[in-house]
Amino acid sequence: MTSRSKLLRVGELSEWLAVSKSTIYKWVDLGTFPQPLVLGEDDGRRSASRWEESAVQEWLDNRRRGVQE
Repeated sequence: MTSRSKLLRVGELSEWLAVSKSTIYKWVDLGTFPQPLVLGEDDGRRSASRWEESAVQEWLDNRRRGVQE
């Protein structure tokens, strides 16, 4: 992670990309979207997922236009 890259919550990504939160998690599971950083304990109760804005922007820049993945 670069020191200047903003960390985004799934809700922020959902608004930015105009897709549902579940769609983002589906893309992650399919391996077609950048993996999140898991903050805190990775036990499902006390963790938080964040995405690097720069990684998401790179993903957007490299996607084929007009293709829903």
